[in-house]
Amino acid sequence: MKTLFIVNPAAGHGRGHSRWSQVEAKALAAFPGSRVARTTKAGEAADLVRPGLEEGLDAIIAVGGDGTVGEVVDGYLAAPEALRAKTVLGALPVGSGCDLARHLGLGREPEDVLNLLARPKVRRLDAGVVEFQGECGRTAKRHFINVVSLGLGGEVGRRIAASGKAWGGTLSYMGISLACLARAKPYGLTLVVDGVAEPDRPYHLVAVANTSTTGGGMRIAPAADAHDGFLDLVAVTGLSRWQLFRRFPLIYSGGHIGTPGITHRLVRRVEVRSRGTVYLNIDGEALGTLPAVFTTLPAAVPFLSPT
Repeated sequence: MKTLFIVNPAAGHGRGHSRWSQVEAKALAAFPGSRVARTTKAGEAADLVRPGLEEGLDAIIAVGGDGTVGEVVDGYLAAPEALRAKTVLGALPVGSGCDLARHLGLGREPEDVLNLLARPKVRRLDAGVVEFQGECGRTAKRHFINVVSLGLGGEVGRRIAASGKAWGGTLSYMGISLACLARAKPYGLTLVVDGVAEPDRPYHLVAVANTSTTGGGMRIAPAADAHDGFLDLVAVTGLSRWQLFRRFPLIYSGGHIGTPGITHRLVRRVEVRSRGTVYLNIDGEALGTLPAVFTTLPAAVPFLSPT
């Protein structure tokens, strides 16, 4: 398969560069006509997708973490449908969190991605799209493949963006989440779910999930199915800080779902508005604020999978 490998050398504290260097020569020799593009800054992976589609390549592989995969998915879905009709996506997960890999069962060794390309099995995954308030108050749009969270999730995303993941994905997210819980306050939000407006409530967190985990293994939506045509809406409301701390360990097993103050349901479209500034965390990236509109995109992404 003629393939574009979009490599984020900085992923996983430089692990992206070292892991890819182990297999680059072999990959280019095994799949003639393939090439490599390396990112140099955040957001660049999305821009590198369009040239690959215009070349008519068979596959585009994101070599990086969840942020890199999310950017590649965004660039892919932003292109005209006719342009992307013959190209599939895939990933070599070398980042800190690798939540998409965890959900799909993707191997993390460099040879694994070559095996996927040599014996391609394609699954059509759902995705989501969120319209939100971007820089300077302008409306922005981003496609996502994993999870968007807001409230506490947005605050965690901002802190991660500022401090990095010095302890790796799982421990960094755990530590910063606990720090944010210590200062947690509810946000006054209004939700419109599948066209039905709900009363204003004080929410600590709202997550709109296409897959099951975020933050390096937090099972925010444990039953999420990226093939069902729905998004999983998880909301946390009406809890004290002490109750939030007590619930927090349950997020790693998915046991928080159904406990008092935490709800889960399947949705196709969600609008969220706020009375103040509330930040978004989109596929692990701190991007924008409310208001936002989330919509499911069923079977939108053909993705190389081991099963």
